[in-house]
Amino acid sequence: MAASADERTLVWCTGISGSQRTDYVNEAAEAIRAEGRSCLVIDIGDLLEQVPEHLKVGTSRTELLDGNEDLLRLHRSYALQNMLRMIEETEADVVLVSTHACFMRNGRLMPGLDMHFIKEHFAGRISAFVTVVLDTPDVWRALAQRPEWAGRLRLAEVALWRDFEVALTRMLAEYEGAPFYLLARRDPAEGLARLTRRPPAPSAYLSYPITAILQSGSTALIEGARTLAARLRDEAGLVVFDPLSIEDLPQTKEGVSPGDASAEDESGTPPISAEMEHEAEPYLVSHTVATDLQLIDQADMVIVYYPTDKVSPGVFTEMSHARDRRKPLYLCEFPGAPERVSPFLGLFHTASFETVDVLIEHLLSEQRAD
Repeated sequence: MAASADERTLVWCTGISGSQRTDYVNEAAEAIRAEGRSCLVIDIGDLLEQVPEHLKVGTSRTELLDGNEDLLRLHRSYALQNMLRMIEETEADVVLVSTHACFMRNGRLMPGLDMHFIKEHFAGRISAFVTVVLDTPDVWRALAQRPEWAGRLRLAEVALWRDFEVALTRMLAEYEGAPFYLLARRDPAEGLARLTRRPPAPSAYLSYPITAILQSGSTALIEGARTLAARLRDEAGLVVFDPLSIEDLPQTKEGVSPGDASAEDESGTPPISAEMEHEAEPYLVSHTVATDLQLIDQADMVIVYYPTDKVSPGVFTEMSHARDRRKPLYLCEFPGAPERVSPFLGLFHTASFETVDVLIEHLLSEQRAD
């Protein structure tokens, strides 16, 4: 049976150019269909290029950004009217709209959304807002290989663009009273599919001492965290927000030392200069902190994987934030757990588990109880 307008899940998905948003959304649509639900993907960029020839200005959607903003609004209005028609006519259970929230080009920030149109036609109808993000250096490299973007943006401008994209989408979600999710392109798109269920699948932020582990050179611990994330997805059915899926800083990348990013890659992409790295560093550091806290805010619970005795200020900051947000917090393989956990940690955690197996069994029992 086709979904009615009231039953339909409508998700607004944003992401800057080079973030692979379109690929992610299409992969999520395939995952939704694999669950037996129908899904329609609407890409606003594609609709912009379907403007009739007698109205079209320029040969590509990107050229519109360099011209008269009134012409850009004209093209966008045509595309949005087509989008509205497609949404009204579809019988799909889920509709994923893929678009920009804003553009950064030639030192200018330009809107990518028509707020009046959204207010007039979609007030109260959008189920959730999502921003898809990819590592900022990887976005810069991707754009540097596109003729329409090459030389247009510095690394710091890409970082700022992503900040604005996230902030504008989150503000719109808050205005609409809908959930907002920051989703990493390098996490499975199945996560978005699970978030479109009614009700959404439970979600968890996975906290672990990334910098301490990488500096120790112990890849086994990182693999342990990744294995845990996979088991939480596959066995417990969770949507897992993994902070290592967004690696903006060289020190958070496996096998990468500061300065390595300046080397040209095999595809011939221009290198990221040391000057650009230095200019962007404050924004990327801010990204790392703000992103992790946002991932905690949007999660239903926090799971701390800590199979090491190394001190991690980041993990303890995240535990404190989770407590302030009243999120259930579970310790897994914490040194001395469960018998010898410091009473001070008792202020932060809900429960502690000696092994991953015991943790997953607890999560499954909670789901059965619900």
